[in-house]
Amino acid sequence: MRTIAWVLGYGSGLLGVLTVVRSPSGIAGGIVWLPKLWAEAWAPWVATAGALGALIGLFRHDRGVVLGGLVGALAGVRYTARVTAQHDGFAATFGPDWQDRIPPTLRARLPSSRYRLIQPAPPDSVRQADVVIARRGDGRALLGDVWRPPANVPPSGLAVIYLHGSLWQALDKDFLSRPLFRRLAGQGHLILDVAYPLAPEADLQEMVEAVRQAIGWLQAHAHESGVRPDRIVLMGASGGGHLALLAAYASGDSTSGTPDAKVAPAIRAVVSLYGITDLAAFFVEYGRTNPKQPRSSADITEDLRPRYRASTILDRALTTARVFPPYRHGNMPGGPLLLIDLLGGTPDEAPAAYLLGSPITHVRPGCPPTLQLFGDDDFAVDISHGRRLHALLLEAGVPSVLVELPDTVHAFDQYFGVSRRVAPAAQAATYDIERFLALMV
Repeated sequence: MRTIAWVLGYGSGLLGVLTVVRSPSGIAGGIVWLPKLWAEAWAPWVATAGALGALIGLFRHDRGVVLGGLVGALAGVRYTARVTAQHDGFAATFGPDWQDRIPPTLRARLPSSRYRLIQPAPPDSVRQADVVIARRGDGRALLGDVWRPPANVPPSGLAVIYLHGSLWQALDKDFLSRPLFRRLAGQGHLILDVAYPLAPEADLQEMVEAVRQAIGWLQAHAHESGVRPDRIVLMGASGGGHLALLAAYASGDSTSGTPDAKVAPAIRAVVSLYGITDLAAFFVEYGRTNPKQPRSSADITEDLRPRYRASTILDRALTTARVFPPYRHGNMPGGPLLLIDLLGGTPDEAPAAYLLGSPITHVRPGCPPTLQLFGDDDFAVDISHGRRLHALLLEAGVPSVLVELPDTVHAFDQYFGVSRRVAPAAQAATYDIERFLALMV
């Protein structure tokens, strides 16, 4: 019993403290990030364990266990309540009657609660894997997974092109995203999950071109998929969020440097989860967490350059699991030449590329309605990215909703198993995404 009391009391207290403390800057923020991410995911259960530990400690007259349990209980309740609290973002942007603008049949499919202790499992949906969307410049296939509504759910007419996270350099489609896709497909939306090309093999131009090709594929197959060609939403996380914003806002074309994307008027809206909006500012932020990032191209040494990695078991395992492409900087996220290779130099060397590649550069009246979701304790992509874009969109008269999740870190929606159904931030983000998409139907 004593061991159980210590685990419940001191363990919940430690996890509770993690939900409260702010992430340090630089490399230390990356060290704290993963424990804090999981402590936040299980905050409601941390609160329960803390209360139970405090009760046991009280009976055993163990003040340390009581104190630890109370800290865990209070911190867990505090975090859960703050993150799942209702906000007025939709009312401020779309008016106090915004919920009445959602079609009644779709409104009936939306969950009524912003948070449940365990979110119900999403309905089964039809997934068609590895669909060839287009051919890249080198002849390789651009692949995507198509998620369709269940047979008993009529199509909403809206399609979502999803671009996964990982700062343009890692992971793949179908990474920890199935619960979200099943929920959205269960409401009648079609999802196209795109495996866009990654850095360092691809630059920003090639990634934006892949998004453009995905838009074209959806338009060409709209009728057979029950999708309206003018109801396409771009959505992404982290680097994918940046690509979604850039492709949604940019117009025209360029033959050199980093181009604007040729974007069809079909983009109905854009959803960005902790996406970068200003690449020059991000170059500075990225350097804090990756001190090997050169200040100029002249400082690049041979050991910093990417190469094909297949010599060790770990190399091959990471490639097989699609955590990293075979051509990469190393076996840890954060290649030192990421932005330099992506944009052709540093901000001083290629200022035009950084401007053209930044969504904030392309804000203008007529940009599609935008939903941004950020944790306000994001060490990787500072919340100022979201705030600056939100202010510029409002100034341009573009409908914009910025949701700031208190004390929440980067990748707050990236969980596996039951954790995704428990995490308060993931549930709150899903709730807002569902309603935003419903407004766009």
